[in-house]
Amino acid sequence: MPLFAHGPVVAPPGVSLAGWLSCLRGRAPLVLAPSSAAGWFGGTPIVACDPVSFDTLPADVRVPYRLTPSLARAGACLDAGIRGECLSVALLGYDGSGAAARYRRGLLLAKGGWRTWGEWGGALLPQPGEIAPLPAGRRLLGAPSSDLDEKAYGSLVRRVAAAIGAGDVYVLNLTRRLRGHALADEAVTFATLSARTEATMGAAWELPGGTVVSASPERFLELRGRLALISPVKGTRARGRTADEDGALRVGLLGCEKERAEHVMVVDLERNDLGRICEPGSVQVSPLMSVETTLYCHQLVSRVGGILAEGIGCADVLAATFPCGSVTGAPKRAAMRLISRLEASARGVYTGSLMVATNGRLDSSVLIRTAVMQSGLLTYGTGCGITIESDPAFEWRESVLKTSPLTK
Repeated sequence: MPLFAHGPVVAPPGVSLAGWLSCLRGRAPLVLAPSSAAGWFGGTPIVACDPVSFDTLPADVRVPYRLTPSLARAGACLDAGIRGECLSVALLGYDGSGAAARYRRGLLLAKGGWRTWGEWGGALLPQPGEIAPLPAGRRLLGAPSSDLDEKAYGSLVRRVAAAIGAGDVYVLNLTRRLRGHALADEAVTFATLSARTEATMGAAWELPGGTVVSASPERFLELRGRLALISPVKGTRARGRTADEDGALRVGLLGCEKERAEHVMVVDLERNDLGRICEPGSVQVSPLMSVETTLYCHQLVSRVGGILAEGIGCADVLAATFPCGSVTGAPKRAAMRLISRLEASARGVYTGSLMVATNGRLDSSVLIRTAVMQSGLLTYGTGCGITIESDPAFEWRESVLKTSPLTK
């Protein structure tokens, strides 16, 4: 079982995950950076490096509820991790493209410091240096441009509202992308986003074509044996400038009819998705619409769970649930078709998922608040759930709020 850290302590506990990401560059490091016990695998920071296999997943035309070749290959890789053969990781972009890999060695933060896990033999382990986040107020993105400006985004919000009025969809997640020059390298960008967000599902993965640096606050799918859980996030408010203002914003989010309606529609979608692969009557919601607070926003979060039917593997689970309903809208099929017509550029990695499996468990994040870094350039997506009651100016401001860890 690869994540039993029987190896020696090789670094003190103060060594950061950004330090490991930097010193293992070129060895395809994966780092999982939970900010608390609510994050990855109960909150244990994990590093993997030197994959024993790597598989590129080509883009598929996304048709929800259909098993595509990329989903099948990702599922097979994740099944191997669940069986305890390795630590398996799959990155699925919104369009189904991505990568899957299997690791047999790495490190985790345990009692006393960083310990090795897996098969190291005589392999060398470099010593990490200190990687400091950028100071508050320093941007990570230079010369940024958005594929939709405020006027164009507002126009699309009104078009979505009209489509909802016509009965085409009930709610739709409308997104845009920022692009510009990376003002720091991958390790510093990761350290800075981590410090500015304290993301429960923070992670970074070095791929042959670039590095994905994620400060995601949202868990997608979790498997614990036959228990399947999805935790959609829908509904956001900025933090207040004072304690009283902050408390009022939190209460206002929980009591907002528009946000509650938007959230319930996504929860119902996830109940339907899990109902396709779970035992009849086993799908439950608990909690429903709790407020979780990050350093820069309040969010509504629910947890939908069910017991997988006999014979269901990871590929079946992905075919039924991917992509997460919080980043599509409802009904999922109709929402995705409308997204393809409205959005100004392809989402790519953004709103896909990073999925990791080992020792009988699978955990995964929704790739929001996520930067893709390639050859000195950086891309970052942001968006909002649109309902018939949406105000274009408010939705634009929410999309700006979600870029604040990057643009500061």
